[in-house]
Amino acid sequence: MSSARMSAKYVSVLLFLGFFALCVSYKLYPVITPDIPANTNLTTGPFVRIGTGYYFFELNNKRNWYEAYETCRTMNAELITIETIEEWNIINRYIRETNIDYSYWTSGTDLGKEGYHTWFSSGKPININIWDPGMPNNVDNLQHCDEMGWRDGVRSGLNDRQCEFLNRYICEAKQPVTASFVLW
Repeated sequence: MSSARMSAKYVSVLLFLGFFALCVSYKLYPVITPDIPANTNLTTGPFVRIGTGYYFFELNNKRNWYEAYETCRTMNAELITIETIEEWNIINRYIRETNIDYSYWTSGTDLGKEGYHTWFSSGKPININIWDPGMPNNVDNLQHCDEMGWRDGVRSGLNDRQCEFLNRYICEAKQPVTASFVLW
């Protein structure tokens, strides 16, 4: 074994023994808190914190609804679910202020039961009035996935669209938790 590897192993053992001695000498109390404390410099990239949520806006690649959902899942997230009118407003304000006005897939769909749009991520019905006027309209009985964003050059509400349509998307991550320890 090389002296460098032996030194690294020796340091690891010393660190472990030091931590063990510290734990035996003191009482260790774990503190688990929701979210990330404001007094830290941790980053949440590629997710952006908006209000109390964490969102990823795909600005370049377009995917169909299924591929968008899969991509969000690989990031340990889901397509965005809008739960309140306040969340709807804050997301749209962010889009407007950052000038990223596109159409985006949401987790909204009526794939489970035709005409009954729910948030796929939560299974809850879309029960806030955020639909574009006249929507959902299920043109040609083919529109089952819900998008938000621009339509015909105008900011709009939710719109149902064919799930195979290529669109940008917004992923929403669960709120992180922070674990810290207090020594006594």
